[in-house]
Amino acid sequence: MKNKGLIYTKEQYVEKNVAYFLDQSKERACLLGAEMEHFLINRETLRSYRYDEPGGQKEILERLHVSGWNIIGIEDGNILGLEKSGSTITLEPGGQIEFSLRPFETVGEIDEEYRAIANEIKAVLRPEQALVSLGYHPKTKISELPLLPKKRYAMMFDYFKDHGRFCHNMMKGTASTQVSIDYLNEEDFIRKFRVANFISPVMANLFDSTPIFEGDKYSGRNCRTAIWEETDIKRSKLIPGSLDSRFDFESYARYLLKMPPILLLSNGVLNYTKNQPLEELLGDYPLAVSDLEHIQTMVFPDVRLKKYLEIRMADALPYPYNLSVVALIKALFYDSRNLNELYELSLKYDDAWVRRQNVQLTKRDEEMDSDFVALTDKIMKMALESLDDDERWPLEKLRTLRDQDQSMSIYLNRLYDEDQKAFVKSIEVLEVGNEN
Repeated sequence: MKNKGLIYTKEQYVEKNVAYFLDQSKERACLLGAEMEHFLINRETLRSYRYDEPGGQKEILERLHVSGWNIIGIEDGNILGLEKSGSTITLEPGGQIEFSLRPFETVGEIDEEYRAIANEIKAVLRPEQALVSLGYHPKTKISELPLLPKKRYAMMFDYFKDHGRFCHNMMKGTASTQVSIDYLNEEDFIRKFRVANFISPVMANLFDSTPIFEGDKYSGRNCRTAIWEETDIKRSKLIPGSLDSRFDFESYARYLLKMPPILLLSNGVLNYTKNQPLEELLGDYPLAVSDLEHIQTMVFPDVRLKKYLEIRMADALPYPYNLSVVALIKALFYDSRNLNELYELSLKYDDAWVRRQNVQLTKRDEEMDSDFVALTDKIMKMALESLDDDERWPLEKLRTLRDQDQSMSIYLNRLYDEDQKAFVKSIEVLEVGNEN
């Protein structure tokens, strides 16, 4: 029988979440989960596709279903998500196509799974179509894209209209690369959470891949950071206290209590709760474990805690540079020497330092702090030295690109001016082979 849920007091909610997080601790914590988002475009015009038009995302998912993918999400006859062998293909509010790869231990295994899914999609695309990977739509403005036909997204879209000028750009225009890691126990979580937040602006800068914003070349830098800084900031970017104090499971649960969940799932019903914080809603909604998990997905900080620790600062990058995000995170968080060294270094810094770096990231004409530059160099050196040859190569390719063009964003900006066909070819993630 389905669990109908329980009514919790605030303290019971905190206790339940702490117990949940403890239950997710892994005795052998070494897996990597990767989520990579893409845009579906016309290779000649660069315009994005609408969900229900000929050749749109609906048609693509239907063809994949016929070829062996299982439906995991459908509303009013519209397929919204597929699964096969533990990996999924889902759609974001503006039609972005996300691959969520089942967890693996190595970069090579993630590479193989990613290429397999990408090439399956290639087989069902029309000749004029391309699946591309970068941080923002290359041509179409968000006003020209209807919202995906999903009730959850309609409610979120309504809520966000009053919570920051770039909220709708975030929903319909952006694409990211997210990597999830395990934690051994609460102490391991505390160290990894602090380090991930400490290096969050460095990672945002390393993986900046947004040369276009709303159909025009982006004149600044780190567009993703600028968008998230004006997207309901209370639930985005840095969680207050992440570096100011010892941030543990209880701290995270109390953070969730203060946030409006926007959408609260209870007894199988999705309730639009708007601006009410969770702590004011608990007495009215019985919550099962799955409902608690849903609440965890309704906050969007750079580092998010669910069954695992989710690291969320990177733009979507073209293959194989997207693998460099996975490689870097593996090197820093699963090498105990690197993790310990960064943790000790982080103790010299606080929330204010991280927030200051995030502001500086968006200002093209201002130099970054010397500490930030030194930390970036240190992180790259640590990662490259700790990875084996068969896992280092995507990060080496990123280093070479940065040596030549400073960032993926600047490289793509230059290519966009010089040759549109070359630009499309550089961001297209299909017809991918092993680049190693």
